[in-house]
Amino acid sequence: MAVFLDTNFIVGLFVENDTWHENAEKLYYKYEKEEMYISKLVIAEAITLMKLHLEAKEIREIYYNLPYYFNIVDDSAYYDEAMETFVKYDSKIAFFDAMYITIMKNLEIYEIISFDKDFDNKEIVRIFLPLNEK
Repeated sequence: MAVFLDTNFIVGLFVENDTWHENAEKLYYKYEKEEMYISKLVIAEAITLMKLHLEAKEIREIYYNLPYYFNIVDDSAYYDEAMETFVKYDSKIAFFDAMYITIMKNLEIYEIISFDKDFDNKEIVRIFLPLNEK
């Protein structure tokens, strides 16, 4: 089984004081034997968000270790199709999310680990743990 990882999962996994950290760790260990995918856009978005919590040197270490944990997809070929996905959902999702849905569709990945409700009812299954589930 393959699973795509959303940015908020990546940030939660690596930022210890993130609201989702504990749940992200639990999900990581539950799915670590599966093929886990992120895209270059996930990396860019995650670095931007991690800068609010971590020093640049810590982020650099995470950045260079990502290929050891996850399969990284070059998403450059998917931007036009992602725009159509964005329009399909009438701008009710972020362009980032439209890109991730598009990547998943092209790679035939049907599940995403995400704490973002915007993925619900969008052709894919969202895997998550609610905050109150410990």
